[in-house]
Amino acid sequence: MPLFLEAGTVPPTPMARPVSHLLLLALLLGTVRAELLYFTDFDEFPTGDNAWHNFEGWQASDRSSGAQAIVPDLLKGALGNTATLGFNRPNRSLTTVAKTVNYDPAASGNPLVSFALLFGIEDSTDFTNYRRDDFFVTFYNNLGAPLASIRISNTDTDYGFWYRNGSPQSQGYEEIDTGLDFVQGELQELTGFIDFESNRWSAEIDGLPLFTEAVFNGTNRPLYFGFIAIEWQIAQGSPRDFGDNFLLLSDLRLETVEDPPPPVRISSIRQSADGNIQIAWQAAPGYNYAVEYSDNLVSWQDDLSGSTFSAPQQSQTFLFTDASSQGESRFYRIIQTIAE
Repeated sequence: MPLFLEAGTVPPTPMARPVSHLLLLALLLGTVRAELLYFTDFDEFPTGDNAWHNFEGWQASDRSSGAQAIVPDLLKGALGNTATLGFNRPNRSLTTVAKTVNYDPAASGNPLVSFALLFGIEDSTDFTNYRRDDFFVTFYNNLGAPLASIRISNTDTDYGFWYRNGSPQSQGYEEIDTGLDFVQGELQELTGFIDFESNRWSAEIDGLPLFTEAVFNGTNRPLYFGFIAIEWQIAQGSPRDFGDNFLLLSDLRLETVEDPPPPVRISSIRQSADGNIQIAWQAAPGYNYAVEYSDNLVSWQDDLSGSTFSAPQQSQTFLFTDASSQGESRFYRIIQTIAE
C-alpha cells in the first residue's frame, strides 16, 4: 500500500496539482482474489465502428454513429484491440456502453469488489474547435440507478478526476474534485476497491490515490452491482457541439476480493530541527513495510538507510528518518506487503 508525501517544493508533475506537504493514501489490491466477475482485453471483439455493442453482453445507447468502436493496433500493437468512445459525432448528448455484471454482494456473502482498467484520453483537435467533453466510469445497480462514478473531465473548466456518489438528480448527490489530473495521450491504469457492506470505496490512478474510504452511494439506492458503464457526455449539451476527443479502454477486470488489508494510518510527519524528515505510522502484524522515495513521481528508489521494516508481532508504531534529503524536493511512499 503506497502512501505518498512530498518534502520541500512540489516539482512540476502532470499527475499531482501543487499543494504543500502532499499526503495521499492508496489501497492494496494484492490480496487474495475470490471470484473473477468479468475480464476483457477486447482482443476477441470484432473491429470497426459500432463493434463494441452487442459482443460479450455489452450494450451501447448509440449503435450507428461510430461513437463507440473497436480499433485494432491503435497503440502500435502494444495492446491488440482497444475499445474507443468518442471522436465521431454522437446521436445523443450522453453515450453509454454498459456491461451487465449482476452481482449481489449480500446474497454472495462477499461485499468486496475490485476493479481495474487501462484507459487513455486523446484530446480534441481544431476540427471541432477544441471543444472538450467528460467521460465516466459508472457503477449501476440492477434497477438502472447510478450508484457512483468517476468523472474523467477533459474540459477546460473541470479538467481532472472527480467522483460522484449517485445521480445528479437525486437527493444527497455530491460530486467531489480529487485534485488530481490525468495526462492526455498517455495510457494510465485506474484501479479501485468497493465495499458494498460499508458503502465505501477507494480508487487510485497509476498508484497515486484519487480518494480513500469515500462514501460509495449517497442517494439511498439499493447496493447491488448491476452493471458497469463507460460513458461520454457532451459538455456543451448538444451532439452538434461535440468534441472529437475520445477515451480508449483496455484490460477491464472486475473481481471479488477476500481479506482486505488494513489501511496504513500515519501517526505523524515532521521535519526535525536538523532538517531530517521523520514519518511515523501504525504497522499491523502480518505485513512488511518499506519506504521508497522519488524526485519526480515516476522513478522510485528503495536504497534509503533503515527504510525496510519486518512485520511486527502486534500493532505498533514504526518510525522512519530520512537524513539524506536536507531540503531537497522529494516524494515518499510507504509500501505495505503481506509477510510470507
